Amino acid sequence: MKEFILFVYFIIVIFIGISSFKKIKNNKDFFIAGRKAGVLQVSGSLLASILGSSAIIGSVNFAYLKGWAGSWLLLCAALGMTLLYPLVNYIKDFKGFNLPEMLGNFYGNNVKQLASLLIPIAWTGIVASQIMGAAKIISILTKFNYTQGVILSGIVFIIYTILGGQLSIIKTDFIQFLFIILGIVTTYIYVAPHPITITPLPLINQTFAPMDIVVMMLSYSTTFIVGPDIYSRLFCAKDEKTMKKSIIITVLVLLPLAYILTRIGIYGQEIFSNTDIASNSILLLIAKTKLPNIISITLYFALLSAVISSADTTLLTASSLFTQVFTKDLHNKESIFFTRILTVIFGVFSILIAIKMKYILSTLLSALAIYSGAFIIPTFVGLFGFRVKEKVVILAILVGGLIALIGKKYGGDIGNYISISAFFINALILYVGKKITN
Repeated sequence: MKEFILFVYFIIVIFIGISSFKKIKNNKDFFIAGRKAGVLQVSGSLLASILGSSAIIGSVNFAYLKGWAGSWLLLCAALGMTLLYPLVNYIKDFKGFNLPEMLGNFYGNNVKQLASLLIPIAWTGIVASQIMGAAKIISILTKFNYTQGVILSGIVFIIYTILGGQLSIIKTDFIQFLFIILGIVTTYIYVAPHPITITPLPLINQTFAPMDIVVMMLSYSTTFIVGPDIYSRLFCAKDEKTMKKSIIITVLVLLPLAYILTRIGIYGQEIFSNTDIASNSILLLIAKTKLPNIISITLYFALLSAVISSADTTLLTASSLFTQVFTKDLHNKESIFFTRILTVIFGVFSILIAIKMKYILSTLLSALAIYSGAFIIPTFVGLFGFRVKEKVVILAILVGGLIALIGKKYGGDIGNYISISAFFINALILYVGKKITN
């Protein structure tokens, strides 16, 4: 029965892609859904993209390890979206399709090209984290093992994204978000009556210190303030009011979900002791062994919806940005063709990464570390009118991204300090470079 439901679900997803394929009339439709999306579409797409398997499964696993401090993952996402709100005034009139185009307007075409090259590399790890989540679900629902689940889900994501582009994504994300909420809330309602011994406070403990929060804010929250996937959602909005209302709705939904997912994770901590979360998902263990059949199926659908809504967005973002390296911009006729070819290439690389790395949260945060250390500061100050020569920005991007990655790989307190230093060094290079070149 579960295998049949999964098969039907994937067929429906591919059918939606085929249907959208027929409606794509120009580049604007493919890359930013014609810039006609309303509040429900944009806010639903933002939430569906944020609440991917890496966020949902990762939050529950994080709470299993860290207790109530596990809520920081979504709290940091909400913080980032809150800080994004005032920046709408600076991005509302932008006529391009993506973040590197904006950087190109700030600093020049070479910076745009560099961003179009490096961001997809980081985002490939994020696509891989979504595929990991899908594979874990498939391995429970069917007789497929993890590797087979990775390949199956990766192929479906690639086909769906190639066909529909942004037009299909923005139209289906709100429905997928409803599935996500239904699955999470019904699971919480079932779990909530079970008593727990861990008190709700503090959100900081021996396993998650203040420095860890600072690092998460810098490497995670900032990707919502200045994030290519987030901006691609906002660029689909029909006007400024739609952008702002969508951000408000997103924050208001993320805050209670931070508590709900953490509570589910702590429930898992109470009933599954000494579980290796590198090879197991606490949420999926709960679904498999503790939930009634109807609720577990609802949760599986929710997670599949979360996976698809995030994977297609990040996969399209990565492939469309890399297209700019070859075609200069996304406004010419060849860009859709190149993007579809690159979607296959990035999808295959993501599949290979997902097979090799099985710990979702570490894969996600490593990918985000590269991006945040390289691009957050240049984009943020650029929005406020800071301008400096291309070679200075390029140096800041390369050095900042490398230092952030080193810090993430080194780990521990020293690794945290290294990661934080990436932002300051990035900013210092920009400041000194402006002084010297002027």
